[in-house]
Amino acid sequence: MIRPTQLLGLILLVAAGAPGQAQQHPGSGSRIYFNQDIFVAQGQQIHNATCLFCSVQVEGDLTGNVFVLFGNLNVTGRIEHRATVIGGNAVIDSQASIGGSALVLGGNAVYETDESIGGNAWVVGGHLSPSRGRPRSTHRLFVGPMATSAIAIAAFLVCSLFLIPRRRIDSA
Repeated sequence: MIRPTQLLGLILLVAAGAPGQAQQHPGSGSRIYFNQDIFVAQGQQIHNATCLFCSVQVEGDLTGNVFVLFGNLNVTGRIEHRATVIGGNAVIDSQASIGGSALVLGGNAVYETDESIGGNAWVVGGHLSPSRGRPRSTHRLFVGPMATSAIAIAAFLVCSLFLIPRRRIDSA
């Protein structure tokens, strides 16, 4: 299991190794960008896209997964598997399709048709908004910012009960 400090260290290591540069993996067609947006043009196909502190625009085909950290995802094309956005927003057009699940943490998600997302749609700390009324699918869930804050405060209070030492009163 990766601890949060290890994850932060990994992000900083990647950031230090590739400031403002794009890394393409020639055999797989995957892209890993830091602080530079990824654009998949119509008619273009790549495998995976990982974007740290930048945004991803998919008009073509992405045959794998997309991961965006502190940026936005805009899809008018096709993503075959999962889409994950942390600290940003996701917009899925009516002609777009995500074959797997979509997860947005700390941002909002807007989609036009229920068929745009093949798997589950999860939004934590933001809003899940179908642009044409209420979602028909039961596989859509969002936990708004107020609920997320309340859950975080409750978890902190419960944890503090176990971490704060208790005083014993000696009876004499």
